[in-house]
Amino acid sequence: MTPDSSPAETQFRSQLKAARRGDEQAWGALYRWLAPQVLGYLRATRVPDAEDILGAVFVEVARKIGTFRGDAAGFRAWVFTIARTRRVDEVRRWARRREEPLDPGVHEVIPSRVDVEGEALSAVALDELLDILDLLTDDQREVLILRALGGWTSSQVAEVTGRTVGAVEQLQLRARRVLQEVLGES
Repeated sequence: MTPDSSPAETQFRSQLKAARRGDEQAWGALYRWLAPQVLGYLRATRVPDAEDILGAVFVEVARKIGTFRGDAAGFRAWVFTIARTRRVDEVRRWARRREEPLDPGVHEVIPSRVDVEGEALSAVALDELLDILDLLTDDQREVLILRALGGWTSSQVAEVTGRTVGAVEQLQLRARRVLQEVLGES
């Protein structure tokens, strides 16, 4: 069995073809596969309004899915490339936008069925991880996140970020050393 005919690859190709035809179940499967990873990437890079950016990423994927050519790994890289571009655009937009705080009296209390305690514990764990990632340079953090969450190869990260493969591997090595020092102390 060749890599292109593996059951997972065959299933991906079938879902991609169905998604291109507008099949909601196929879209749902592609979204469930990649959305948590893309959202993790966006949150880890501390992009403002990560959930909104995630939505914009998948709207763009839907618009451009007819232009995609490749396998499951290529599709994943393509979606992460869109996410990275959206993240960069959003960070630039936020830097130019002036923020004005909302009047606290404007907020309405809305009842929720969310597990507040579970959400709070998850948020604490995520905040601790983000605090650790903040010890890295922006370049180190981006490379590490794309490699770990995106599952990209060094050459894919190099291509998307405009670096050489050697530079990507050096950034990843330096990031790991920083993390080992920090995690070794705690």
